[in-house]
Amino acid sequence: MNVARDKVMNRKSQVLQTLIVTAVVAIASAVLRSAQDPLSAAKDLYASAAYEDALSTLSRINADGAAPDLSRQVDEYRAFCLYALGRTHEAETVAETLIRRQPLARLDAADASPRLESMFSDVRRRLLPSLIRDEFRAARLSIDDKAYNAAEPRLTDARQMIQEAQRLGVKDDGLPDLSVLVDGFLGLIQSAADQRTAQPAAAALVATAAAGLAERSNVASPAAPSRPVAAATSPESHPSAAARAADAGLTYTIDDDGVTPPLTIQQRMPAMPMQLQTIARAVHARGLLDIVIDENGRVTDARIRQSLNAAFDSLVLRSARAWKYQPATKDGVPVRFVKTILLVP
Repeated sequence: MNVARDKVMNRKSQVLQTLIVTAVVAIASAVLRSAQDPLSAAKDLYASAAYEDALSTLSRINADGAAPDLSRQVDEYRAFCLYALGRTHEAETVAETLIRRQPLARLDAADASPRLESMFSDVRRRLLPSLIRDEFRAARLSIDDKAYNAAEPRLTDARQMIQEAQRLGVKDDGLPDLSVLVDGFLGLIQSAADQRTAQPAAAALVATAAAGLAERSNVASPAAPSRPVAAATSPESHPSAAARAADAGLTYTIDDDGVTPPLTIQQRMPAMPMQLQTIARAVHARGLLDIVIDENGRVTDARIRQSLNAAFDSLVLRSARAWKYQPATKDGVPVRFVKTILLVP
């Protein structure tokens, strides 16, 4: 009897010791977790599938004014938890905020599953066209103000976003034209920098060649405009603003979402004399032409926004009147459209 009683007591003692050890481990884990920063604690909770607790912990982190990396990680794990809980719409809303803040940033969390990567890619695919247009629009306004240093990084970001959109297979009829214009404006900025450092002799050669071309083509070189034609996206001085007020119609640009740009039927550029072409290439000259294409695909207005060469500009303006296009459309209906064309020698 004594032996049996001793065995029972030993067993009870072992159970009690096990409970004590378990309690100590639990207390130690709690102490360790409390010693951790809240983000690390939230990550541990997420890893252990305690998604509601992880969300609660994340909500106690004040990400406002925090370092960008911390703020981003908090939002990432908030999206992860919401997605794991089946709150997909809320997760996508958080993902949208992240992507608008940093359109090309990748998920670097170890807990980013393929399904989460796919969700973020879907949101990025949906947002990129409008984000590209926003960046391009801001860059054009800076260019119109001759603030090239401000425009260049925006154009570079727009080009990278276009490349990402192409990688993701984004379907947007305006992206090819936007890609051409982004590269064209970047070339224009480089051209302006090159021309500022060009030799005075090169400028004299260009002037001489222009005078000779004007004489041979019997075209008088027009005086330089007092200011460049306003960008197609500027509401204050948009080239179509008067038309909007006059006929209550709308004129769209490549910056507008949901608009299919016009397709070229006939856009024959006049030939540039070889001598002038050589000089223009030597100084990396670039020009910009804005044309208004009506609902029938006809060019109703043409304006030089950035001169390539005064005499050649006149030839381009004459030719533009005969160009033909399949009109731009919005929701399947033909609309007026301002198309910007890069002039390169």
